[in-house]
Amino acid sequence: MAESEKAKIVYVLGHKNPDTDSICSAIGYSHFKNLTDKRFLFTPARAGKINRETQFVLERFGVPAPLEVESLAATVVDLELKKPVSVNERDSVQALALLMREQGVRSVPVVDEGRGFVGIVGLKDIARHYMESVGFSDLTGAPLSLDIVLKTLDGHVISNSRKVDLLKGRIFIASMQKGTVLNRTRPGDIVIIGDQHDIQIELIRSGCAALIVVDKMPVNGEVVAAAEEHGTLLLSSPHPAFATVQLMTMSEPVSTIMTSHHATVGFYTPVSELRKKILESDYRSAVVVDRDNRLMGVVTRTDLLQPVRKKAILVDHNEISQAVDNIEEAEIMEIIDHHRVGDISTVAPIYVYNDPVGSTCTVVAGMMFLHQVNIPREVAGLLLSGILSDTLLLTLSTTTERDRHTAQRLAEVAEVSLEHYGRELLHASIHIEDRTTADLIAADFKEFLISGKKLGVSQMMVLECKDIDLREEEILAELERIRISNGYDLTVLLVTNPLSSSHERVLLSGETWIVEKAFNVQVEGGTCILPRVMSRKKDFIPAIGQALSMGRTSCWRNPAPVIRSRSISTVCGLCHTQQEDHEYSGQETHGTSLLRKSFFP
Repeated sequence: MAESEKAKIVYVLGHKNPDTDSICSAIGYSHFKNLTDKRFLFTPARAGKINRETQFVLERFGVPAPLEVESLAATVVDLELKKPVSVNERDSVQALALLMREQGVRSVPVVDEGRGFVGIVGLKDIARHYMESVGFSDLTGAPLSLDIVLKTLDGHVISNSRKVDLLKGRIFIASMQKGTVLNRTRPGDIVIIGDQHDIQIELIRSGCAALIVVDKMPVNGEVVAAAEEHGTLLLSSPHPAFATVQLMTMSEPVSTIMTSHHATVGFYTPVSELRKKILESDYRSAVVVDRDNRLMGVVTRTDLLQPVRKKAILVDHNEISQAVDNIEEAEIMEIIDHHRVGDISTVAPIYVYNDPVGSTCTVVAGMMFLHQVNIPREVAGLLLSGILSDTLLLTLSTTTERDRHTAQRLAEVAEVSLEHYGRELLHASIHIEDRTTADLIAADFKEFLISGKKLGVSQMMVLECKDIDLREEEILAELERIRISNGYDLTVLLVTNPLSSSHERVLLSGETWIVEKAFNVQVEGGTCILPRVMSRKKDFIPAIGQALSMGRTSCWRNPAPVIRSRSISTVCGLCHTQQEDHEYSGQETHGTSLLRKSFFP
């Protein structure tokens, strides 16, 4: 994918522990937005594993599962990475310096022949190399490549009968009288010389390894013949002697001056970690590499001056507690939902469509019908599945006429029988025998923050209540474990039998008085029976919210104010339970442990 496309991705995703409505509405709304808004690439995503029912739906209509997104924290892939400027480890220091001047950069990553990242080099490395090259006079320990020397000098070969490819040995500048030069040179030396033809021949005969004739001086045939005969490398440089030596010091490969250890990041490294690495780097940058360590880009401090955020559209939820991790770091563009208004806030105004129907898929399908866009069979099948799943085959109290009408239209487009497909979906979703207790509770688990109380509420369907009876103890133990490990005040499992219309089984752990107060029931042994409460969002959570918002100065058995008692032993005038003398501080009720006892004067 091109870098310009990466920056335009908008993730469309539902809540954690996604259900069928969450997954299918994300896929359906992505399809709708890609048809109606060409500014971005809308990508369906999910904030957790797919449950058994949703897997059946996706396979039934041949649609791949959406991308799983664990966090919406900005990562390196969200940056607009430019094609990196790089230098090969075998290139000369001079080529590096010219590249940096041309590109206006202070540092350059170094790569090998396969573009694998091997190091980084900057202006300070070149300056240090130049300072350390003062007195440059011996290549014995660090030979120079003949090809690099020729490129650096812009020179050419006059004679190379031995096919030499490396320059090595002591460097000597023949700037003295003939006798002094011959006395000071030794076999194997590299001599930089002018147009002294007689000295050139004597040096060749004495066994010098190479002659570099400077200033484009001509070389006569006798010298060339001698070089051929003795195997002496004979080169021509267009520069004066001093410049030739300077340029030869710049002929060393970049690998000799680079720093091998430098901060690297991958495409999915969080920007927060990237920023830290750049601040700690001596080169004020970090190198982006792929899984094979190939160079993909360079990020500098200036690249992080503007805020970097992923873009997202939320479907089927609008609460922080249910959203994917780091949602607060993302740019939320839209919210499409059918639940109560939650606590997600945005910096700028956004489009919010919150419609009290039975399913988010009903909302998405309604948009498609309104805009008269093409709905492929598979998309219609997914949207239908989301409606049937969230309304329990159109039987929940949240079901509206719009849900029923929309489901019928989608069934026609999907070419399925509403009744027959509904049965398929129901059977695919109810399988508890081969699943662990933790999986059963986590499959449709949601977190709620209501009036200062943190609640975790899960819901599951069964066809045989005895299946739950056999596992009651382990379910209650798992609810308690979840409550303690996550700091919930109350954890609840609603058990629904779609074939029964009389009551609903509830298992719970923690402050059970909340459910007792909300539904006027008695919890015994961590379980109770509620009148038909099939919808978590319309039946259960609103009742809990109402109970918690009525004020804590009321009796848990009756919302009316409790009469302040002044006797040592009395009976509550509302719930008729005998209490010791007590006083209510404004946030207390004898249904909780907040009761503060005191005697009155």
